[in-house]
Amino acid sequence: MSIRFQCPNGHDLNVKDKYAGLTGLCPQCQVRVLVPMPAAKLSDDAIVDLLGPPPPPDDDGLPVHQAQRHREAVATDPGSSSGKSLRGLSPLNRGMKMCPKCRREVRAVYDICPHCRTYFNDAAEVNRRMAQTCRACGTEYEPHLIVIWCKKCGADMRT
Repeated sequence: MSIRFQCPNGHDLNVKDKYAGLTGLCPQCQVRVLVPMPAAKLSDDAIVDLLGPPPPPDDDGLPVHQAQRHREAVATDPGSSSGKSLRGLSPLNRGMKMCPKCRREVRAVYDICPHCRTYFNDAAEVNRRMAQTCRACGTEYEPHLIVIWCKKCGADMRT
């Protein structure tokens, strides 16, 4: 086995275990270095002592996410951990989409991925391109809707 450490000037050193606790010279900068002692291996009993005793089991013995008190908390606050709060994080709801080739998030208005130059040509993209887009604020409307004034900023959509 070997000991890995750095000299005071930042050079990476790899020294055999038998030199632990001794001093030597860094082969790159000739600075005197003390070879550190290797970390002692912890036994299973020592790890258990560090972690401490396990927590007492719940009254019903179920995991936390299935415990009755957790189910009651979710029922009183439906957006807390029921998954509905994650809906706003979806790339589609943030005006973003995922590139099918490089799997990176790009703005939903892009026709070509700026990272890998892939042209987006799936059905959702074709529908998006057919949609009316406000030139002032970028709000998109479904292609079947006839929009004269932008509902978000009030701009004239006829131009």
